[in-house]
Amino acid sequence: MTHKIMLCFVRSDSDILEASWLNRAAASLAQTDDDTAPFIHAELLFCPPGANTGTKDSVSGLACSIVYSGAVHLESKRFSRKEWFFRSMECSKGQYDTMMNFCTDHKGDGFNHLGYFMFWSPIRPSPTSYTWLGMSPRWYCSEIVIAALKEGDILAEDVSASMHPHELYKLVQGNSMADCGRNMSSVNLRFV
Repeated sequence: MTHKIMLCFVRSDSDILEASWLNRAAASLAQTDDDTAPFIHAELLFCPPGANTGTKDSVSGLACSIVYSGAVHLESKRFSRKEWFFRSMECSKGQYDTMMNFCTDHKGDGFNHLGYFMFWSPIRPSPTSYTWLGMSPRWYCSEIVIAALKEGDILAEDVSASMHPHELYKLVQGNSMADCGRNMSSVNLRFV
């Protein structure tokens, strides 16, 4: 039986974001190909088989990510379809369980402040570089998502562990499906 994960992205012009210097800085660091607002936050959503993850207005499930100065979370979360963009991928039960275990193991890890501000630099602290100082790994949103995807063999090992959320969106765009998060078994299509 195949399992599904979703990558959830929010754009810098979303109404759910605070108007802050941090969000403006994240948007200005994104490299976009057009005039659309860049994606500045990413989350990994686990969609258990048979579970109803979507309603008319939202998508819900168990989400893993981190926000600025926060800790890695793995918690039930509801995403507004109006504000979030979804990319879905199928995976095996083994891959799904491996990624879930990875996120569980890193729940509570801290935020990678240096890596967040230096992701563009050739010299940047990786999430695991903090372990040399006796600390747990430190992450920002796209780092924890990338690490989980690598752990589940969804992304290749040579993919950079540190990239902007917009760059992650562009990376997975060709290997994922745009997804509205709707439970298609409950949709009734009529052709006139």
